[in-house]
Amino acid sequence: MSLFATGVTVVTSIDDDGVPHSMTANSFTSVCLDPPTVLICVAHGTHTYGYVERSGKFGVNILGEDQEELGVYFAKRPEDRQEGTEYHYTIAQDQLPMLDDSMVFFGCEVVGSHVYGDHTVYMGEVKEVIRNEEANPLMFYKSRWYHPNDRQE
Repeated sequence: MSLFATGVTVVTSIDDDGVPHSMTANSFTSVCLDPPTVLICVAHGTHTYGYVERSGKFGVNILGEDQEELGVYFAKRPEDRQEGTEYHYTIAQDQLPMLDDSMVFFGCEVVGSHVYGDHTVYMGEVKEVIRNEEANPLMFYKSRWYHPNDRQE
């Protein structure tokens, strides 16, 4: 799977007290355009799993190339995240946290799920899209952050 280049997303959710939570994910894809639906996979051992299960909604933030630090930060377990990484949320429609300066944000309502092994696959109907098309995408390839514009020929 390391030979499959992917974009990098941060999935956002909200806890019962209204506090935003995030996790880096590259298990994201478009399912269909009518209605607009996306898919994410969430491990059962994450906080995000419980929050998405309870709320029935999630946000997907597609990271830009200059947001590698956020991709690294949110890939860690919450208890392993050290201070010093700056980020800000805007609360979007349906009270979903949107990471400021993401390339694209999708606000989604869960319309289907399937448990397989230690993950749940969620399908979310996209209810809101916010775009920042000025950025280049952050990518992951061969188990490393990948910047196609920096490639040496």
